[in-house]
Formats: sequence, structure tokens, C-alpha cells
Amino acid sequence: MKLKEEKELQTITAEYEKALQLFHKKSFHKADAAFKQIIETYNDSEFYSVLEIQTRVKVYHAITQAQLHPLTIKLETMQDYVWEGVYQLNAGNTDKALELFSHAEKENHKDAYLYYLMAAAYLKKEDTDNSLRYVEKCLKKDASYKVIVYNEPDFEPLLQNQDFLNLVE
Repeated sequence: MKLKEEKELQTITAEYEKALQLFHKKSFHKADAAFKQIIETYNDSEFYSVLEIQTRVKVYHAITQAQLHPLTIKLETMQDYVWEGVYQLNAGNTDKALELFSHAEKENHKDAYLYYLMAAAYLKKEDTDNSLRYVEKCLKKDASYKVIVYNEPDFEPLLQNQDFLNLVE
């Protein structure tokens, strides 16, 4: 490796590490600025090894941009509310997920899958009574969910609950 390439590689690596530390601390404004600076500084580098790191920086820059300027999704159909609820549930925002699921339920979107999701969300909140209530609603709509609910790892905490076992057997 040539001396010039080695020096440039060491410099971009150090800058990249500092930017990543900001990113991992969720200091997205500062991380974004650091990533942008790296992209601009090394845009015309003649070395593949430096451009490889710069490409990684571009990925992180895109992520910080998404964090700083999140897309707003217009929820139009009840299915939109359900899918956004699934997204929120998977992101760990259980209260937001339940809010979206409840909206869909109130608007008469009453299917087994929605009740299944609501049961899982309530269980994440350790609200066993509501979870069981929605498992029962789910199974009344579609009995084939018995196998799914019984085998779903999210419902594992209920395997010792006799009410749950009565529902799924």
C-alpha cells in the first residue's frame, strides 16, 4: 500500500469511527453532518480502499437522513391501520400499535388476524386478561388460528395459563 493511500485510509477510518460513535449515541444531527463531511472530502479519492469506506458512509448518511426526516404515511384504509400497527408492534411501540389496531376495530375491521395481533400486543404489555379476550375473539372468527396461536413464541408465557389452554385445545 502506498504511503499516500495508507495515510488517507487512516484518516477516513478515524473520521468514520467518530461518526459511527455519534450515530450509535443517536446524535443523528451530528452524525449526519460528520457523514456528509466524509462524503464530500473523499468524493474524488483515487483509492479503492478509501472509496469502499466512503460507500459505507453513504449508507449511514441515508439512515441518518431517514431518522431526521421520517416519511409520514397517510393511513387511508383500515388495512393501512393494521399494517402500520404491525410495523409499530415490531418496532416495540406497543401502545401506538394498540391505538392503531383499536381504530381499525372501531371502524368495523373485525377479522381474526386483527384480533390475533391485538392479543399479541396486549401480552407484550403483560395484560393477560385482554390478551386472552382477543385470543378468544380471534378463535371465534377463525378456529384455524388455534394452531398458530398455540405455536407462536409470543404466546409462550400463556402456555401455563389454563384459560389459554382451554381456548387453544
